Amino acid sequence: MQKVVGVRATLLGEQTAENDKNLLLSNYIETPEFRSILETKDSTVVVGRRGTGKSAMYLRLAKFWKEEKNNYVIQVAPEDYQTIGFRSLFKIFDAKYSHVRAAARIIWKYGFLLEILSHISRNYKLKESFSCCPAAVEHVKKWSSSSADFLSTLSNILRVILKSVDDPDEAISTLSFDLKIADLERDLENLLSKSNVNFYILIDRLDEGYENDETGAAIIAGLIAVVSEINKRYSNIRPVLFQRDNIIRSVAKYDPDYTRNIEGEVIRIHWDTHQLLKLVTKRLDAAFNLQIENSQKIWDRCTADEGADRELQGQLGFKKCLQFTLYRPRDLLSLLNQSFFEAGKQDRNKIVLSDVEKTAKYISENRLDDLKKEYQSIIPVISCAVSVFSNGSPEMTYLEAIEKIDALSITIQNDSSAEAQQDYRILGSDGVLRALYSVGFLGTHDESSGSFNFCHDGRNPDREFSSEDKILLHPCYWIGLNLSKNALSPEDAEQINDEYEINVTSVTPEIRVQKIGTLISEIGSIKTGREDASSFEQWVTRALQTIFAGHLSNIVPHPNGSAVQRRDIVGTNLIKTPTWQHIHNTYEVHQVVFDAKNFSELSIDAYRQLSTYLTGPYGRLGFIVSRNEEETIKVGAELDWVREIYYTQNKLIIRITYKTLTRLLSKLRNPEKHDAVEQILSNMLDLYERNYLSLQTTRSKSKKRHS
Repeated sequence: MQKVVGVRATLLGEQTAENDKNLLLSNYIETPEFRSILETKDSTVVVGRRGTGKSAMYLRLAKFWKEEKNNYVIQVAPEDYQTIGFRSLFKIFDAKYSHVRAAARIIWKYGFLLEILSHISRNYKLKESFSCCPAAVEHVKKWSSSSADFLSTLSNILRVILKSVDDPDEAISTLSFDLKIADLERDLENLLSKSNVNFYILIDRLDEGYENDETGAAIIAGLIAVVSEINKRYSNIRPVLFQRDNIIRSVAKYDPDYTRNIEGEVIRIHWDTHQLLKLVTKRLDAAFNLQIENSQKIWDRCTADEGADRELQGQLGFKKCLQFTLYRPRDLLSLLNQSFFEAGKQDRNKIVLSDVEKTAKYISENRLDDLKKEYQSIIPVISCAVSVFSNGSPEMTYLEAIEKIDALSITIQNDSSAEAQQDYRILGSDGVLRALYSVGFLGTHDESSGSFNFCHDGRNPDREFSSEDKILLHPCYWIGLNLSKNALSPEDAEQINDEYEINVTSVTPEIRVQKIGTLISEIGSIKTGREDASSFEQWVTRALQTIFAGHLSNIVPHPNGSAVQRRDIVGTNLIKTPTWQHIHNTYEVHQVVFDAKNFSELSIDAYRQLSTYLTGPYGRLGFIVSRNEEETIKVGAELDWVREIYYTQNKLIIRITYKTLTRLLSKLRNPEKHDAVEQILSNMLDLYERNYLSLQTTRSKSKKRHS
């Protein structure tokens, strides 16, 4: 065997089928699933996780059928922008599953009918017959006038029809008539009876730009219904749809007829050790021009042992490689490409276990970094949350996982951004765990199937977590986290049910909105007055802990217990933002005081009481929180009290209301609005310093007020 000429990181080909057509088609492994699609019409939907070879099968089937006489292959493989544009057609149906699915069936069917009829219209043997089909002639003329791709052409035609319809029910009832579906089907059956052409419809890449929600699931369910109907109705039309596993699971979740109408259409891609060895060695044989037929001999020629328990040759050696993957072609090609790259840098033409281990660590660390980068804007706490699982076991109970995340309440205070601290305060440990589940960092054990389920589509777990739940960190992060176990056994790999690549969607915003909404709504049940004063103080404490997480630390009620100066709520100024730096530098505030008053109107005594608290580390600025409906102070007695205390004692008291707090909480529903707290606080301070403190006294006769 010759030495590797040059150091290439893609010796065995690209990871994606779209970028690897030449090697893929010349070295394709005909799996049982491939032969089943080729030889029967039993299944119409090919399902697999990312990296299992769906697109490879799509390309190979297209090539095979195109090579046969009297075959016409229709290929639909849209880009993300095309899928997104197509989805916009369904806005009129208000995300109602049954409406979207019904409309999708009609729309998909129309597109396939027109694509087939367009080809027939160009068949010289059928031109005369075609001209006698007025519906087909009319719609094919419109369809053929567009030079756009399949989905864009379909979208443009339907957008004109749906534009004038406001009622979803009316749109569904008239759509089939407007598109003349019945007439087109009759024309197609008539023309097919006079033709010996076989039509093959291959649909792939619908996950590009796909949103895994109720509308997305309904669009796919409608498509599956159409390909199933076409497959059964026309003997010379063979449609095949390629779908990611998580999308099909989403359809199963939303579609009440899944078991009866869809499940029987599905065939799932599965790779075993023998097939993966054959796939790899076929490419090795081509890369090194070995001209060896036996797969095991090819593997042994390209690998070497490092001593006892460090073998890479033989079946056991190949299985050691597989332990660092999820038994998928893409995983394996990525691992071996980089391993041969490492060997080539040392002028070696054989890889050893050290190359594989080094590569596995590199890939795992990169995946972990990618996870943090991809989700930092959505889940600011993610870097801190992921780190708590380092140097431990990959498998644990729910309670053990929560205990690890609980530790963030201490460690996150000083070493993390304000956004991360705020995120943790809002989500809590259980919310962080759910966020990590939603991005596929960890999975839960399903007792019914015996497998660990992972999620990358932003969905909540189908059930609540319980203390008995088993939690597993995703194997692709094990080495990067330096866990006690760093590789999968074949049995373990079979228990992994997930989607490998990360899509930037997350359930975390939903958790955040829900938790903040609950906190905001609680104020409505707290009555104004002395009776609910304690409840109001507790609510204010939790609101401040959420709003100023990352700005203030250790926000607690009554920190000095039963002391004479019994301050309501105090937090430590972290001096991390311009406004808090200004408060520290100008007013010498190290410990920030908030005095909660459960009254709509305040007395001079309330202001004077708070001013007595402002000594030593508490500086010369404090906040009084009231139930007043007005967020700003109007000219009158209360404004004069603020000015009097400022000019006689050099202390500034800022009144904020429960409405201000709820407004700030509402801003935090969007993770991109973390700077809203700083902006509102800055504006409030400017209002006092620039306006209130410079106004002339205009004392009005005050009403009797509560303290």
